[in-house]
Amino acid sequence: MKKIVIALCIFIASANISDAQQSNTEAADFDGSGRVDFPDFLIFAGGFGKSTSDIGFDARLDFSGNGTVDFPDFLVFAQAFGTSPNDPQNVLLYIADVTGSRVEVLDIATNLLDPSRALIVDQPRGVALSTSQVYVAAIDTFYAFDKNSGAATFAIPLDPIISTSGGRESRGGFRVVLSKDQNTAFVTEEGIGWVEVFDLNAKTSTTHIPVSNSPSGITISPDGSRIYVAHGLGAQDISVIDTQNHTVLETIPVGAAVTRFAMSADGNKLYLNNTEGNVVQVLNTQNKTIENSLQVGQTGDLLTRVYDVALSPDGSRLFAAVWRFLTGFDTTGAPVNISWGGIVVIDTQTFTQVAEIQAGELVANMGVTPDGKTAYVAGVESLDDQATGNLQVFIIDLENNQSLGTIRGLSLPVAFAFNASKPAIPQLPQISFSF
Repeated sequence: MKKIVIALCIFIASANISDAQQSNTEAADFDGSGRVDFPDFLIFAGGFGKSTSDIGFDARLDFSGNGTVDFPDFLVFAQAFGTSPNDPQNVLLYIADVTGSRVEVLDIATNLLDPSRALIVDQPRGVALSTSQVYVAAIDTFYAFDKNSGAATFAIPLDPIISTSGGRESRGGFRVVLSKDQNTAFVTEEGIGWVEVFDLNAKTSTTHIPVSNSPSGITISPDGSRIYVAHGLGAQDISVIDTQNHTVLETIPVGAAVTRFAMSADGNKLYLNNTEGNVVQVLNTQNKTIENSLQVGQTGDLLTRVYDVALSPDGSRLFAAVWRFLTGFDTTGAPVNISWGGIVVIDTQTFTQVAEIQAGELVANMGVTPDGKTAYVAGVESLDDQATGNLQVFIIDLENNQSLGTIRGLSLPVAFAFNASKPAIPQLPQISFSF
């Protein structure tokens, strides 16, 4: 133990996280505190020297994957020591560009796309990240890539289904979410009305769960026991799935076309968008009722749509990506139609709108950084850009409620995932040491 402590002191003085080691920062935060610190070191020291055949072997500590927690693993841990997965220099943003057939990767410290990290995927529509892998749900394939090298790990075709009439029905892979142990992926397939279950260790599909029409958005409860599935224009309800038995427990009517969720940290509230109206709703997951709703936009809007929602890390603010179509006036006083896209900020305690931030003439999907300070929102500065497939990603400062600029070079960005999202890994039992 003393030798490990001495070695740790030597290495942390010059630790520098390189690009290839960024994911090790989040992997080494074993206790989920948001920083790789001494409690994490105690966990690592408790498993040092153990192999797969030993009682108490912890695979999280075996960074090299050779079956033994040894000195090479310690070097990786030492380089991550003292860093936080949420530090901007450690955060990458993965953007699924469906018509560009790529998953682009953005370094949020510089807000520059890194072409060397881009993943070539035919029509990607959903992204989820584990400690070491990038999982992508595409129209007709489910992919896995090594997060560090970008090399393809496996690809499972989502072959069309032969319907009862003899026709072929596309599966339509859409969104993906991982189980809390990162061993299972759940993928919505809107064309066929399934949630497909994949065993990520065996690299195979294990079952499919029939749900209501057009499953789209999907999220998992904080304890990992439930999956919630939205159905867009297919059904105005939420499907609730048992993650262990892979069965639909119930469907909850919500009276709105919901495609996106944001779940509170305690799992008791599910914030819902409405792609057909101007309402953000709060579903109480315990009594299965809508306990609050808020109309966004302004009186007199001709049309308002809520396309996405996200929560701040402390749950105090809800961000909604909103498109408004309204009547304004030109410099001569003549009425003109105006298209407005941006983010509406909602106080979750009072459930009132406290700010709105314009980003362009149209917005859609978005992602919020793990520290809650910045939002990245797909959209266009002008509706003319939409016709040409020249969509941008707006950078929104959520601390000062202002748009900072745009990221170009994408065709149709539809999903966002940050590599510093913390997997909820069960904490190890308390370990005692003798010195």
